Amino acid sequence: MKNDAWRGRLQQALDRSGRSAREVSLAAGKGAGYVHSLLKEDKDPTLENLLAVCRELNVSLSELIYGFEISPATEEILALLEGSPDARDGILKILRDTRRT
Repeated sequence: MKNDAWRGRLQQALDRSGRSAREVSLAAGKGAGYVHSLLKEDKDPTLENLLAVCRELNVSLSELIYGFEISPATEEILALLEGSPDARDGILKILRDTRRT
């Protein structure tokens, strides 16, 4: 990810949780140093891994990445589209064609 502001929001969510980076990493099913590596080593997470961390911190993916909330339905759509480039391209084409008419 090019914009690293999400790392600051991840740190804030971790601080609010009162849990250690190690505890959240393990609870998310990752290695003990996973969250630390996201915060300190500029490691870029996969969407699936970041979602697992978000669930453990009780923060939405959109709040973490963009700094604002989106609806759960929109977040689910984004997660589904991320896993299917063909579907994402198809939806983008439909939406772009709709804007042109």
